[in-house]
Amino acid sequence: MTITYRPITRDEAPAFFLAQGKGFHHDPGPDGLERSMRLGNFARSTAAFDGDEVVGTAGIWDFDLTVPGGTLPAAGVTWVSVKPTHRRQGILTSMMRIQLDAIREQGEPIAALWASEAPIYGRFGYGLAAEGVDFHIARPHARLRHTVPWTGRCRFVTRDEALAAWPAVYDAVRKTIPGLISRSPDWWAYRHLPAQETPRPPLTGSFRVQYEEDGRPLGYVRYRVKEQYADGYPTSELRVVELIAASDAAYSALWSYVFGVDLMATIACDWGRVDEPLLHMLEDPRRLVRRTQDTLWVRVVDVAKALAARRYAVEGRLVLRIRDPFCPWNDGTYALEGGPNGATCVPSPATPDIELEATALGGVYLGGQRFQALARAGRVSGSAEALRRADSLFAWDPAPWIPEIF
Repeated sequence: MTITYRPITRDEAPAFFLAQGKGFHHDPGPDGLERSMRLGNFARSTAAFDGDEVVGTAGIWDFDLTVPGGTLPAAGVTWVSVKPTHRRQGILTSMMRIQLDAIREQGEPIAALWASEAPIYGRFGYGLAAEGVDFHIARPHARLRHTVPWTGRCRFVTRDEALAAWPAVYDAVRKTIPGLISRSPDWWAYRHLPAQETPRPPLTGSFRVQYEEDGRPLGYVRYRVKEQYADGYPTSELRVVELIAASDAAYSALWSYVFGVDLMATIACDWGRVDEPLLHMLEDPRRLVRRTQDTLWVRVVDVAKALAARRYAVEGRLVLRIRDPFCPWNDGTYALEGGPNGATCVPSPATPDIELEATALGGVYLGGQRFQALARAGRVSGSAEALRRADSLFAWDPAPWIPEIF
C-alpha cells in the first residue's frame, strides 16, 4: 500500500469531508458540508490518498490569534482525521510533518488547535496553552450579590442587527484576551449567526440579546433553551453559547439578564473562562458547579519570531534552551529580553537559565501555564530563581480563553 499526500481540489472536497466524518464517526450532513465548502481554504488542506480513496484529512484556518500584548497570524489546524481502516500506519505523523513544514514556509510563527484527544498532539510539539470551564448552576441559587452598576438595557435583536453590531463588540474584546481568534464576515455569517441553524435537539434555536448604552452595543449573549417540564413544573435549561462584554457593566447586565429568564431550572455554559468574574459575583459561589478542560493547544513554529512578538509583564532577560526534535530548526538556545513595550529574541551561545521542550513552550506562550508548576512535573529545568523570573515575565492578565471550537 502506497499513501500519497497533497492538497485537495474543490471538486474533491465532498469526498474529503465524508472521509473526515468517518474518522470522527459522524455524517457532516448538507449544512456542515456547505459551511465547510464556503469557509475552507483547500489550498492549505492535506489529504492522504490510498489510490483514489481519501483516508486522511487535515486543514488550516487562516486567522489572527491574540497573544499577550498583540496579535499574530496563526495557522488554525483543523479537520484532522484518519479513517479507522488506516489507523496506526503513520498517516497522521506524515500529515503533521507536511503541515508544519508548510506553516513554516508560510511564515506563521505559531499553530493552534483543539485536540479531540489530549495525548495526540504533544508528539508534534503542541502544548496545552488555554483551558475552558463548563459550568452550571441551579436557578434558585443563581443570585448575584456583587455587580458593576449599568445604565443601559438588554434587548432582543434580529440576525441582521447582530451581524451589523456584534463583530465590532467581539473585536474590541478579542484584542484584550490571549487565545481569541479573528472572525471573517463569512465566519460570522455561516458559523456564529447562520441564516439556518443546524438542529441540535432537544435544544431550541439561538436567542440573541444585545446590551447597549445610548444605542451603542457593548455586549451580547447568544443562548439556547432545552425546554422541559416535570410534574407540571418548568425544569428547562438555559445554555449560554457565547457571552461577550466590552465593559464590566455590560458583563454584569448580561449575566443579570440570563439569571432572570423565567421557566428555567438550570443555567449552563459550555466554554467559560478559568478566571470568570461571575464566580465572584455570586451570593453562593459554591453553587456554581465547574469542570475545567483543555481547549487551545499551541505549537511554536518559529521560536525567535514568536517570543519576540508577544509582550511581557515585567522587564527582564532569560536564556532558554529549547529542545524540539519534530521541528529541528527550533532546537537551540535563545536569549529573550522583553517587557511591556516590546521584546527581542535571538539565538545565543550563553548558558541557559531554563531548559524545556517545545510542548512546554507552547503551554506557557499565552501565559496560561506556569514554569514552576511545569518544573515540579519534571517538564522544565532551571534554578528556583530562574523559574520565578520566567513566571514573572510570561504571566499575563487576563488568562487565555477561547469559547469556540474550530
